[in-house]
Amino acid sequence: MGRERENRREASAAATRARIIREARAVFGAKGFDAASLAEIVEQAQVTTGAIYHHFGDKKALFLAVAESVEEEIMAGTRQASAAEAEPWDKLTAGVDAMLEICAAPDVLRIVFIDAATVIGPAAWREIELRYAFGTMHRALERLMGLGIVRAGSPDLLASILLGVLVEAARGIARAKDKDAAIGEARATVSQILSSLRVA
Repeated sequence: MGRERENRREASAAATRARIIREARAVFGAKGFDAASLAEIVEQAQVTTGAIYHHFGDKKALFLAVAESVEEEIMAGTRQASAAEAEPWDKLTAGVDAMLEICAAPDVLRIVFIDAATVIGPAAWREIELRYAFGTMHRALERLMGLGIVRAGSPDLLASILLGVLVEAARGIARAKDKDAAIGEARATVSQILSSLRVA
């Protein structure tokens, strides 16, 4: 009975934490870190302020949890798209295409690409990115360079450049009135850039 009670308590705590992250993401994504208030997050998540501090410690730590959850979502979508392809090059292009579409969502753009480095700190956020988007891109390019599919060079530099392209493309899509047309144009442009890296 004691173990069952503990399991129920852990499940309840996990559900509360997930709900706080979900509602905090909506607030951070809509308003940005500075304008977002813990009071609004508490109200939306239907928890106490104490629950926020118990699970996360403070607003910055809560934002970090939200940002990491968004990175996990980006990676899940990228992995799913890549897994559908058999060839290494096709895996890269499918993953990049999926990443572009996910990153064009306004809340993703604001949380991960506008606020994260400022709130968490550039160096600390880069360490986190190494586990997610940047790390995935770096490993994919390193593998393709090893296979002779992509021109040899610095996977670190190239991953940074390509992620910069994706971020700016996502920002352009977010500003566009016709988002479908903007996504199509961005995909075509990114595809041309990737093709220029491929060994003929």
